[in-house]
Amino acid sequence: MAEAIPAESGRHSRFWLYTPLILLLLVAAAWSVAWFVIRNRAAETLDAWIVSEKRIGRHWTCTDRTIAGYPFRIEIVCGALSLKQGAVTASFGRTEAIAQVYQPRLVIAEVAGPLHVSDGKVTVQGRWDLLQASIHASQAGLQRLSIAANAPKVTVTGLLPQEIATSGQHLELHLRPNPSRASENAYDAALSVKQASIPQLDALIGGTELTDLNADATATQTADFQGRPLAQELERWRGAGGVLDVLMLSVTKGPRRLEAKGQLNLDGEHRPAGQLNVAAAGLDGLIGNITGNRTGGALLGALLGQNPRARDKTGAQPPVAQLPPLSLNNGFLAMGPFVIPNFRLQPLY
Repeated sequence: MAEAIPAESGRHSRFWLYTPLILLLLVAAAWSVAWFVIRNRAAETLDAWIVSEKRIGRHWTCTDRTIAGYPFRIEIVCGALSLKQGAVTASFGRTEAIAQVYQPRLVIAEVAGPLHVSDGKVTVQGRWDLLQASIHASQAGLQRLSIAANAPKVTVTGLLPQEIATSGQHLELHLRPNPSRASENAYDAALSVKQASIPQLDALIGGTELTDLNADATATQTADFQGRPLAQELERWRGAGGVLDVLMLSVTKGPRRLEAKGQLNLDGEHRPAGQLNVAAAGLDGLIGNITGNRTGGALLGALLGQNPRARDKTGAQPPVAQLPPLSLNNGFLAMGPFVIPNFRLQPLY
């Protein structure tokens, strides 16, 4: 009897020795089952969303779809991603979206090029070295969308008589609903482009230096945007009384600098309208191009402190000078009370 007591005690000791391992195996098995349940629900949710999008005319195609990410993530990969709605088509290369199982409403995506978007008249093509996006959502819908791209290259045809070809070192775009202007269906947008090559801007204001652009704006009446052709979307926005509040626009191109803020919309002839408060330095070339007389423009620019070669004794660039308000009205462009000759605003569509 005395010998049985130590044996029973040894069995109890071994039981507690293996208990943590057994519990760990049970937890791992339970988590594996839960992950596959979550994976299947993610697939069902995605399929249901594609069907709901199809009902309103948006046809999404995810080629060679796979869902992976065990044990803590859900990774959805499309060999190629495309969208068709009416005359509008859009396509991307390989697209990978990742969400943590404990934070499903935050999605991180990496999208490969090339990009091709067309509405039958305007075509946008793009490439980049790396494009990443983050999507923050809630039960109420989208809360924030952020996009960052390295070495983006974009070509636009059909919008202007000539092709628009631009490139840059880095681009960032952030979108979010404006919480204080929900009744206006307003969205805030922040755009930053570093070291961009924009030939049309070179021709407009002179110089071949690369451009840094930063913009903060709020657009109202955006709720009914549905990916229709650009002309239809702009007309819907105009008819709903949409406005673009330019909170800050900053352009730096070598010694040339421009800052603007104000409000813009579209008039009944589909032309830009509104008013901007502008401050600038070194833009005599722009003034000359607008007035159709580069010599006269340079003189006016000098009077306004806009000569890009003007420097103080230390070699510093001249400070940004406030210009008269820039008004866009009935197709005409006016600086203060003076209508700028030889310049007419054309309809956008």
